[in-house]
Amino acid sequence: MKLKFLFTVIVSFLSFGVWSQTLGVDTIQIESIDIVAPRLQHFSSTEKTVQIDSILIQRYDGKDLSSLLQKTSLVNISSNGAFGALATAGMRGASGTHTSVNWNGIPVNSLTTGSADLSLINAGSFDQVQVIYGAVGSLYGSGTLGGAIELSNTPDWKKKSEIGLSSEIGSFSNYKTKLHSKYSNSWISYTAQAFFRYGKNDFTYTDKYDFDSPTERLTNNENRAYGTIHDLHLKLNNHFIDLGAWYQAKKKNIAGLMGIGKPFSHQQQRDSSLKVYLGWKTLVGKFRVEAKTAYLYDYLKYTDGYTSEISSERVLNDANLRYYLNSKFSLDVNGKYSWLKGETNNYEKEENESRLTVAGKYSPNFGTFIFTFGREWSSEVNPPEMYSFSSLLHIISNVIDLRVKAGTHYRRPTFNERYWQPGGNENIKSEEGWSADLGLAFLSYSTNYGEFNADLSLYHSKNKNAISWRPTGSFWSPQNTGQMISRGVELELNHILNVGSDRIHTSLKYAYNDAYNNDKFSDDYKQTMAYRPHHITKILSDLIHEKWDAGIIATFRSHSQNWEEQKVEGNFLLDVNAGYLFETGLAKIKLTGRIENLLDKSYELVKYYPMPGRAYYLGLNVIF
Repeated sequence: MKLKFLFTVIVSFLSFGVWSQTLGVDTIQIESIDIVAPRLQHFSSTEKTVQIDSILIQRYDGKDLSSLLQKTSLVNISSNGAFGALATAGMRGASGTHTSVNWNGIPVNSLTTGSADLSLINAGSFDQVQVIYGAVGSLYGSGTLGGAIELSNTPDWKKKSEIGLSSEIGSFSNYKTKLHSKYSNSWISYTAQAFFRYGKNDFTYTDKYDFDSPTERLTNNENRAYGTIHDLHLKLNNHFIDLGAWYQAKKKNIAGLMGIGKPFSHQQQRDSSLKVYLGWKTLVGKFRVEAKTAYLYDYLKYTDGYTSEISSERVLNDANLRYYLNSKFSLDVNGKYSWLKGETNNYEKEENESRLTVAGKYSPNFGTFIFTFGREWSSEVNPPEMYSFSSLLHIISNVIDLRVKAGTHYRRPTFNERYWQPGGNENIKSEEGWSADLGLAFLSYSTNYGEFNADLSLYHSKNKNAISWRPTGSFWSPQNTGQMISRGVELELNHILNVGSDRIHTSLKYAYNDAYNNDKFSDDYKQTMAYRPHHITKILSDLIHEKWDAGIIATFRSHSQNWEEQKVEGNFLLDVNAGYLFETGLAKIKLTGRIENLLDKSYELVKYYPMPGRAYYLGLNVIF
């Protein structure tokens, strides 16, 4: 019945596209940007997609990705303490396992835990950081109930060469150094970077869980990380070849928790990862052909009197064929095959999985319509079929756009959720669900008081058999916690005011979310899910005056609770920053300064893990 429905929808979709176009078109004008653009980008044009401003990326060059997203987006960050500690991103009431993090279209979420540790990703390592809210599961595959984060370094086909050195030093003995270079011309584009960062992170905090709330200094909290990223793009006639390599390693001492007595810990964690890929794409007549293969290796070693080691390997293969019926309609078929292996102290497993995705895109003058169908096969689990339909309608041309989307989602249990001992459950059920979005975008509107634009989104999602790690006696275990409902609203307002050569850009971002257990037979029925604050607000304002720039970022996050139903207090944080750019005959030099947590507030993102108070940072970026 499902296949019959799919066939009917595709035929109707194709018929509508053919009927709406003039017959007899032999030549299709396809922009080169559409040939080069990643497949996920081509079929995300109807989604709510927010690209982080390049100025903000440069400003947080010395920090990790969680710090950048926590300050600048409506992503909900969970962090086990200061810079370098485990950090994950949740969106729209979902957890880190429901957020797909992709590097040039390659998923980098951990095979064993399901989430991506954002503390391992440097904020300034990519020139594009995009957040796709409620990304389509049938397009991305497993684990996108909340959304997706896209990281990329795009090719530049202009003749250019540069080499640069950036460095930042900050409070609590934090510093980072990065050497980066670029070279490009009409047929090659190459970027390379190598970085090292260190932080002692021995800040003081008020321990409100100890008697008389003493001031303590955090110990055993050092963090060292280094790595290198390379992106090579070749344009040979009508053929595009992409090659990428990313290696990174981190050694992190894990501090003790807040509570009675001084913080004490001997815990240590080492992480390393290697990611490489090779891709090729070309345009043959009306067909766009693409193939990509990637190898990913992740390793983790945890020590606390005993040693636990976790490693995983993945080989991902992807083939894609897109047919342009005309300049407004395209039909896309994508096939993937993956070999997966996970190995720990207590299990060693290999799996194979494959996926087929069919997608159609029709873009008449009044909007864009996209339909996707995805089907996965796995040697160990039984994934469902996934569907989605989305549209972007130009209600008032160049003034108001309307987004409408409905689709299904799925997340397979991770290796650790099924096999980890003690606590793993081989019979745990896969997560399945659906979501619906409604969005209204008010495009750029100029007045005597500046330029305005706004975006309003409403969403509702249902997740069947939601999986959460819960404490069960002396250890934690993954459990199907029943049905989860997540619904909410997101509002983003932007204002740009130009006064002579000065520019003031102000953004207001607000999100309300209600994510709760909807299983009538559960003890947690109607209870808000752990670490899901109801309100998140961000205010960002930047002044750019010739060679100077200055900014302020205010963030508010309401209280939440942990899995033991203990309250985690909300927080209000304030950052200020400034920069000065000048040129010499030899180089461009950018000086930066930043104060984080200006009001010196004590706060937590995860219960019992203190976050740092007021911190100062000075940076230097020299480009030759």
